[in-house]
Amino acid sequence: MDKEINHEHIFFKSGDITLEGVLSYPQKSSLCPGVIICHPHPLYGGDMNNNVVMGVKGVLQEEGFVILRFNFRGVNLSEGRYDEGKGEVDDVIAAVNFLSSHATVDRDRLFLVGYSFGAWVGLHAVLKTNALRAVAGIVPPCGVYDFNFLHDSTLPILLVGGDQDTFCNKKELEIVFDKISSLKKKVILPQADHFFSGREGEVGEEVKRFFSRCL
Repeated sequence: MDKEINHEHIFFKSGDITLEGVLSYPQKSSLCPGVIICHPHPLYGGDMNNNVVMGVKGVLQEEGFVILRFNFRGVNLSEGRYDEGKGEVDDVIAAVNFLSSHATVDRDRLFLVGYSFGAWVGLHAVLKTNALRAVAGIVPPCGVYDFNFLHDSTLPILLVGGDQDTFCNKKELEIVFDKISSLKKKVILPQADHFFSGREGEVGEEVKRFFSRCL
């Protein structure tokens, strides 16, 4: 199916800086649902080509989603520098705005996926935009960052964890999950750690199933 997909290397603005991304979209005329995928921590090698980002992309691409993956500020060809999450939230909002205005996207069916650090900043951004239909947080690092802000979210939220994860252990994830008042789902993959090596497709399938319920 990949030959039916356009992959476009793009750049878009986040405030005064320019960010690098890749837009993947089906070669068909009808409007498609769109999804932004946020990568893990920039200071620890995270970028838009991360294995989990690419695994989720592959599954959602087969489902006909228009997909925007991008590099946070300071990563590869994206301008600026790491901003401890504050500027990165702005980057997510800029990505949402960019994708919602793309000619191939049904702006009423816009979703977001964040992995690890990308889940923290991506879920923060959810509270600052009304453009999204639902959001997925993959192994949000509950043991590192505060996720109490999720209590205020009204969006459907999927949280995906692994039972061998040391950055997002099952107990911490359940505490965060229990305080979410909106439509929600939690999935803990057995024998999976924070990096999901070889399990990327399973993560993507969980995201696909949840988003399909919200379409």
